[in-house]
Amino acid sequence: MPKLLKCPKCGYSRSWVLRRDHRRCKSCRAEWSPCTRFLVRGMRLNRDHWKTIIGAFLDLETIRAVADRCHVSFVTAHSAVTIIRSVMTNDAPTSFTGICEADETYIGGAWKNKAIHIRRQGSKRGRGTNKQCVFGIVCRAAQQARVWLVPNAQRRTLIPIIRSQVKVGSSVFTDGHKAYRILPKYGYVHEWVDHDAGEFVRGDVHTQTMDGFWGLLKTHLDSIGGIKRKNASYFVGEYLWRYNFRHLTRGEKINRIIDLLARIGGR
Repeated sequence: MPKLLKCPKCGYSRSWVLRRDHRRCKSCRAEWSPCTRFLVRGMRLNRDHWKTIIGAFLDLETIRAVADRCHVSFVTAHSAVTIIRSVMTNDAPTSFTGICEADETYIGGAWKNKAIHIRRQGSKRGRGTNKQCVFGIVCRAAQQARVWLVPNAQRRTLIPIIRSQVKVGSSVFTDGHKAYRILPKYGYVHEWVDHDAGEFVRGDVHTQTMDGFWGLLKTHLDSIGGIKRKNASYFVGEYLWRYNFRHLTRGEKINRIIDLLARIGGR
């Protein structure tokens, strides 16, 4: 990226600072402010710079690789990627209808990779583990999903999420977790398969779409490496965005993220 800022009027790259970030062009003597060209407040990056960074980030490159390709510092690349992940997390569907699948899983890495003082405390698999619980819903018709980081997989936690996300009258397919059995009381068509008994598919009733999403999510998180629990929502939200908009072209994805960044506002 060029260090010299060009005059928006004549395109000359030589100017001097006046006050409050205003500059005066040495060619046409026009006064202008580079801050008006910045897409996001606090980031001295214009629209073209953001497109380059987003394109590199969509290629699943590391922050260091993004910094090298875009010729920015590691701190700038890290801040930009964090903002991109933030807007990705907020760009999620608000309601589902039709046939939906609901399921929960746990993320947090392999137990053998935990620190020794954590392993000494002991743990268990499945519900009751001290890993981060993640709840998800996928709509078959829309081919989109949405996930939440939740404190537990209890009924009082999961049912309100389903009621707020899935329209009444829709079909909700789950596993045999007893927390879901109350769904018909709220107007949903509930069918479930008993995984503990070895039943995974019964006609159209299954949770294979959601299970496939969990597998891809965990593979993605494994490729990143260790992440802090407080930042897990950004990495999960990033993959969810990639999944929901996987049918878009690369250019359409970049333009969509640019539009999301524009809502933050520049200065």
